[in-house]
Amino acid sequence: MDLKEIAKLHEKCKECGEDLYSFLEREFPDISIEERLKIMASILNEHLEEYDYDQADKLKREDYSITRFHPKR
Repeated sequence: MDLKEIAKLHEKCKECGEDLYSFLEREFPDISIEERLKIMASILNEHLEEYDYDQADKLKREDYSITRFHPKR
């Protein structure tokens, strides 16, 4: 995924106000959790300072425990 696509997804997530993983789950319902986490990592690699997270705020999906990253307001 190129930087323009990553930036576009980041902006869409900020606009909708939901946590990053839930946004990607809605945006890409047909891809695997592993692929969705790779996209999430790509976004966070470029825009981490624009997200808040709480280690206690986690989702459980299959065998994964996923920390929720919320766009800063």
